[in-house]
Amino acid sequence: MSEVSSVRGRLIELAQHDAAANMAIDEALLNSVAAGAPPTLRFYGWKRPTLSLGYFQPLAAAKAWAERTGVALGADGEVDLVRRSTGGGAILHHAELTLSLTLPMNVSDTGAREATYRNVHEAIADELRVVSVDAKPFRTLGANAVARAQVDAAVSSSASKPDEPFLCFQRRTDEDLIVSGYKVLGSAQRRTKGALLQHGSLLWSVSPHADVLPGMQQLAGRQLDLDGFLRGLTRRLEVIFEIDWQSGPLDSTEREAAEQIVTQRYGNLDWTAKR
Repeated sequence: MSEVSSVRGRLIELAQHDAAANMAIDEALLNSVAAGAPPTLRFYGWKRPTLSLGYFQPLAAAKAWAERTGVALGADGEVDLVRRSTGGGAILHHAELTLSLTLPMNVSDTGAREATYRNVHEAIADELRVVSVDAKPFRTLGANAVARAQVDAAVSSSASKPDEPFLCFQRRTDEDLIVSGYKVLGSAQRRTKGALLQHGSLLWSVSPHADVLPGMQQLAGRQLDLDGFLRGLTRRLEVIFEIDWQSGPLDSTEREAAEQIVTQRYGNLDWTAKR
Protein backbone atom coordinates (compact mmCIF):
# COMPACT_ATOMS: atom_id res chain seq x y z
CA MET A 1 0.00 0.00 0.00
CA SER A 2 1.20 3.54 -0.72
CA GLU A 3 2.27 6.05 1.90
CA VAL A 4 -0.40 8.21 3.49
CA SER A 5 -0.39 11.98 3.78
CA SER A 6 0.69 13.93 6.83
CA VAL A 7 -2.92 14.43 8.00
CA ARG A 8 -3.14 12.87 11.45
CA GLY A 9 -6.26 11.22 12.74
CA ARG A 10 -7.25 9.53 15.97
CA LEU A 11 -7.88 5.80 16.32
CA ILE A 12 -10.04 4.77 19.28
CA GLU A 13 -9.28 1.10 19.62
CA LEU A 14 -11.82 -1.65 20.22
CA ALA A 15 -13.64 -1.37 23.55
CA GLN A 16 -17.04 -2.35 24.89
CA HIS A 17 -19.59 0.09 26.30
CA ASP A 18 -23.25 -0.04 27.18
CA ALA A 19 -25.87 0.94 24.61
CA ALA A 20 -26.47 4.55 25.65
CA ALA A 21 -22.74 5.26 26.00
CA ASN A 22 -21.98 3.89 22.53
CA MET A 23 -24.54 6.14 20.90
CA ALA A 24 -23.52 9.15 23.01
CA ILE A 25 -19.81 8.76 22.25
CA ASP A 26 -20.51 8.76 18.51
CA GLU A 27 -22.59 11.93 18.86
CA ALA A 28 -19.95 13.61 21.02
CA LEU A 29 -17.31 12.77 18.40
CA LEU A 30 -19.46 14.23 15.63
CA ASN A 31 -19.76 17.51 17.51
CA SER A 32 -16.08 17.50 18.48
CA VAL A 33 -14.78 16.92 14.95
CA ALA A 34 -17.12 19.63 13.66
CA ALA A 35 -15.48 21.97 16.21
CA GLY A 36 -11.95 21.12 15.06
CA ALA A 37 -10.95 17.79 16.63
CA PRO A 38 -9.03 15.42 14.33
CA PRO A 39 -10.75 12.87 12.11
CA THR A 40 -11.61 9.89 14.29
CA LEU A 41 -11.93 6.18 13.58
CA ARG A 42 -13.52 4.19 16.38
CA PHE A 43 -14.06 0.43 16.82
CA TYR A 44 -16.45 -0.75 19.50
CA GLY A 45 -18.54 -3.55 20.94
CA TRP A 46 -21.48 -3.90 23.33
CA LYS A 47 -21.44 -4.88 27.00
CA ARG A 48 -24.88 -6.44 26.65
CA PRO A 49 -26.89 -7.56 23.65
CA THR A 50 -28.72 -4.46 22.43
CA LEU A 51 -31.56 -3.73 20.03
CA SER A 52 -31.05 -0.29 18.51
CA LEU A 53 -34.15 1.21 16.93
CA GLY A 54 -33.74 3.36 13.85
CA TYR A 55 -34.58 6.99 14.56
CA PHE A 56 -37.97 6.84 12.80
CA GLN A 57 -39.09 3.39 13.97
CA PRO A 58 -41.97 3.21 16.46
CA LEU A 59 -41.34 1.68 19.87
CA ALA A 60 -44.41 -0.50 19.25
CA ALA A 61 -42.51 -2.27 16.46
CA ALA A 62 -39.74 -3.24 18.90
CA LYS A 63 -42.28 -4.56 21.37
CA ALA A 64 -44.00 -6.59 18.65
CA TRP A 65 -40.66 -8.07 17.54
CA ALA A 66 -39.79 -8.95 21.13
CA GLU A 67 -43.13 -10.66 21.67
CA ARG A 68 -42.85 -12.60 18.42
CA THR A 69 -39.30 -13.79 19.09
CA GLY A 70 -39.62 -14.29 22.85
CA VAL A 71 -36.87 -11.76 23.67
CA ALA A 72 -37.19 -9.78 26.91
CA LEU A 73 -36.21 -6.16 26.25
CA GLY A 74 -34.84 -3.63 28.73
CA ALA A 75 -32.44 -3.48 31.65
CA ASP A 76 -34.26 -6.33 33.42
CA GLY A 77 -34.38 -8.49 30.29
CA GLU A 78 -31.92 -10.22 28.00
CA VAL A 79 -31.50 -7.41 25.49
CA ASP A 80 -31.07 -3.68 26.08
CA LEU A 81 -33.02 -1.18 24.00
CA VAL A 82 -31.79 2.16 22.60
CA ARG A 83 -32.92 4.52 19.86
CA ARG A 84 -30.26 5.64 17.38
CA SER A 85 -29.95 9.12 15.92
CA THR A 86 -29.63 7.56 12.46
CA GLY A 87 -32.39 6.01 10.38
CA GLY A 88 -32.91 2.54 8.99
CA GLY A 89 -34.08 -0.69 10.55
CA ALA A 90 -33.44 -2.04 14.02
CA ILE A 91 -30.10 -3.76 14.66
CA LEU A 92 -29.44 -6.55 17.14
CA HIS A 93 -25.93 -5.68 18.37
CA HIS A 94 -24.27 -8.64 20.00
CA ALA A 95 -21.40 -10.64 18.52
CA GLU A 96 -20.49 -7.96 16.02
CA LEU A 97 -17.88 -5.36 15.15
CA THR A 98 -19.21 -1.82 15.16
CA LEU A 99 -17.19 1.03 13.76
CA SER A 100 -17.65 4.74 13.37
CA LEU A 101 -15.75 7.16 11.17
CA THR A 102 -16.07 10.88 11.84
CA LEU A 103 -14.63 13.30 9.30
CA PRO A 104 -14.63 17.07 8.90
CA MET A 105 -16.87 17.77 5.93
CA ASN A 106 -19.10 20.41 4.40
CA VAL A 107 -22.67 19.29 5.01
CA SER A 108 -23.65 20.19 1.43
CA ASP A 109 -20.96 17.98 -0.12
CA THR A 110 -23.19 15.14 -1.26
CA GLY A 111 -20.53 13.58 -3.46
CA ALA A 112 -18.07 13.31 -0.60
CA ARG A 113 -20.69 11.75 1.67
CA GLU A 114 -21.53 9.11 -0.93
CA ALA A 115 -17.83 8.44 -1.59
CA THR A 116 -17.20 8.00 2.14
CA TYR A 117 -19.99 5.45 2.42
CA ARG A 118 -18.77 3.43 -0.53
CA ASN A 119 -15.08 3.66 0.37
CA VAL A 120 -15.59 2.31 3.89
CA HIS A 121 -17.58 -0.64 2.56
CA GLU A 122 -15.02 -1.34 -0.16
CA ALA A 123 -12.21 -1.33 2.42
CA ILE A 124 -14.10 -3.86 4.54
CA ALA A 125 -14.85 -6.07 1.53
CA ASP A 126 -11.18 -5.97 0.48
CA GLU A 127 -10.00 -6.94 3.96
CA LEU A 128 -12.53 -9.78 4.12
CA ARG A 129 -11.03 -11.18 0.93
CA VAL A 130 -7.71 -11.47 2.77
CA VAL A 131 -9.38 -14.09 4.98
CA SER A 132 -11.02 -15.71 1.92
CA VAL A 133 -14.50 -14.30 2.53
CA ASP A 134 -16.15 -13.02 -0.65
CA ALA A 135 -18.39 -10.06 0.24
CA LYS A 136 -20.04 -8.08 -2.55
CA PRO A 137 -22.20 -4.94 -2.61
CA PHE A 138 -25.88 -5.74 -3.03
CA ARG A 139 -26.02 -3.55 -6.18
CA THR A 140 -23.74 -6.01 -8.01
CA LEU A 141 -25.68 -9.20 -7.32
CA GLY A 142 -28.79 -8.96 -9.49
CA ALA A 143 -31.72 -11.38 -9.37
CA ASN A 144 -30.26 -13.82 -6.85
CA ALA A 145 -29.83 -11.10 -4.24
CA VAL A 146 -33.33 -9.80 -4.88
CA ALA A 147 -34.72 -13.27 -4.31
CA ARG A 148 -32.94 -13.49 -0.94
CA ALA A 149 -34.28 -10.05 0.03
CA GLN A 150 -37.81 -11.15 -0.80
CA VAL A 151 -37.40 -14.28 1.34
CA ASP A 152 -36.09 -12.22 4.25
CA ALA A 153 -38.95 -9.75 3.95
CA ALA A 154 -41.46 -12.57 4.07
CA VAL A 155 -40.20 -13.85 7.42
CA SER A 156 -40.55 -10.49 9.14
CA SER A 157 -44.09 -9.36 9.89
CA SER A 158 -43.10 -6.36 12.01
CA ALA A 159 -42.13 -3.77 9.42
CA SER A 160 -42.64 -0.02 9.47
CA LYS A 161 -43.88 -0.37 5.87
CA PRO A 162 -45.61 -3.40 4.32
CA ASP A 163 -42.51 -4.29 2.29
CA GLU A 164 -39.88 -3.26 4.86
CA PRO A 165 -38.63 -5.73 7.49
CA PHE A 166 -38.13 -4.57 11.07
CA LEU A 167 -34.49 -5.68 11.32
CA CYS A 168 -31.88 -3.78 9.32
CA PHE A 169 -30.08 -6.98 8.34
CA GLN A 170 -33.22 -8.24 6.61
CA ARG A 171 -33.27 -5.13 4.42
CA ARG A 172 -31.05 -4.32 1.43
CA THR A 173 -29.54 -1.13 0.03
CA ASP A 174 -27.04 -0.83 -2.81
CA GLU A 175 -23.82 -0.69 -0.77
CA ASP A 176 -24.73 -3.32 1.85
CA LEU A 177 -22.23 -6.18 1.81
CA ILE A 178 -23.63 -9.62 1.05
CA VAL A 179 -22.01 -13.01 1.70
CA SER A 180 -23.72 -16.17 0.41
CA GLY A 181 -26.99 -14.25 0.06
CA TYR A 182 -26.92 -12.81 3.59
CA LYS A 183 -26.29 -9.20 4.54
CA VAL A 184 -23.26 -8.88 6.81
CA LEU A 185 -22.58 -5.12 6.78
CA GLY A 186 -24.82 -2.09 6.89
CA SER A 187 -24.07 1.55 7.70
CA ALA A 188 -25.81 4.86 8.27
CA GLN A 189 -24.68 8.47 8.25
CA ARG A 190 -25.46 11.54 10.28
CA ARG A 191 -24.38 15.02 9.26
CA THR A 192 -23.90 18.22 11.18
CA LYS A 193 -22.45 21.57 10.17
CA GLY A 194 -18.79 20.83 9.57
CA ALA A 195 -18.64 17.05 10.05
CA LEU A 196 -19.96 13.67 8.97
CA LEU A 197 -20.42 10.55 11.12
CA GLN A 198 -20.73 7.14 9.51
CA HIS A 199 -21.30 4.18 11.76
CA GLY A 200 -21.81 0.60 10.69
CA SER A 201 -22.23 -2.94 11.95
CA LEU A 202 -20.39 -6.01 10.69
CA LEU A 203 -22.02 -9.24 11.88
CA TRP A 204 -19.07 -11.23 13.17
CA SER A 205 -21.00 -14.15 14.65
CA VAL A 206 -24.63 -15.17 15.06
CA SER A 207 -26.59 -13.96 18.07
CA PRO A 208 -28.96 -16.38 19.84
CA HIS A 209 -31.40 -13.46 20.01
CA ALA A 210 -31.53 -13.17 16.20
CA ASP A 211 -30.49 -16.60 14.98
CA VAL A 212 -31.97 -16.06 11.51
CA LEU A 213 -28.96 -13.81 10.80
CA PRO A 214 -25.70 -15.74 10.38
CA GLY A 215 -22.45 -13.93 11.08
CA MET A 216 -19.16 -13.91 9.23
CA GLN A 217 -17.83 -16.93 11.13
CA GLN A 218 -20.86 -19.08 10.34
CA LEU A 219 -20.74 -18.10 6.68
CA ALA A 220 -16.99 -18.69 6.49
CA GLY A 221 -17.31 -21.97 8.39
CA ARG A 222 -14.36 -21.19 10.67
CA GLN A 223 -13.00 -18.88 13.34
CA LEU A 224 -11.75 -15.54 12.00
CA ASP A 225 -8.97 -13.41 13.45
CA LEU A 226 -10.65 -10.20 14.60
CA ASP A 227 -7.43 -8.49 15.73
CA GLY A 228 -5.75 -9.16 12.39
CA PHE A 229 -8.84 -7.96 10.55
CA LEU A 230 -8.83 -4.69 12.50
CA ARG A 231 -5.14 -4.05 11.79
CA GLY A 232 -5.63 -4.67 8.08
CA LEU A 233 -8.79 -2.56 7.88
CA THR A 234 -7.10 0.34 9.68
CA ARG A 235 -4.26 0.29 7.15
CA ARG A 236 -6.71 0.31 4.25
CA LEU A 237 -8.61 3.26 5.71
CA GLU A 238 -5.30 5.11 6.12
CA VAL A 239 -4.59 4.81 2.41
CA ILE A 240 -8.12 5.50 1.18
CA PHE A 241 -8.65 8.64 3.27
CA GLU A 242 -4.97 9.70 3.40
CA ILE A 243 -5.08 9.88 7.18
CA ASP A 244 -2.40 8.60 9.54
CA TRP A 245 -4.41 6.95 12.31
CA GLN A 246 -2.71 7.31 15.72
CA SER A 247 -4.13 5.58 18.77
CA GLY A 248 -5.70 7.99 21.27
CA PRO A 249 -8.59 8.27 23.74
CA LEU A 250 -11.54 10.60 24.06
CA ASP A 251 -10.45 13.87 25.63
CA SER A 252 -12.01 15.14 28.84
CA THR A 253 -14.40 17.50 27.02
CA GLU A 254 -15.68 14.67 24.83
CA ARG A 255 -16.15 12.37 27.82
CA GLU A 256 -18.15 15.02 29.66
CA ALA A 257 -20.23 15.72 26.56
CA ALA A 258 -20.97 12.01 26.11
CA GLU A 259 -22.12 11.72 29.73
CA GLN A 260 -24.52 14.65 29.23
CA ILE A 261 -25.83 13.17 26.00
CA VAL A 262 -26.54 9.86 27.76
CA THR A 263 -28.69 11.71 30.32
CA GLN A 264 -30.45 13.88 27.76
CA ARG A 265 -31.07 11.31 25.05
CA TYR A 266 -29.88 7.73 24.81
CA GLY A 267 -30.31 6.81 28.45
CA ASN A 268 -33.60 8.71 28.68
CA LEU A 269 -36.81 6.67 28.40
CA ASP A 270 -38.61 9.64 26.85
CA TRP A 271 -36.11 9.61 23.97
CA THR A 272 -36.54 5.87 23.43
CA ALA A 273 -40.34 6.18 23.44
CA LYS A 274 -40.53 9.36 21.35
CA ARG A 275 -42.17 7.49 18.45
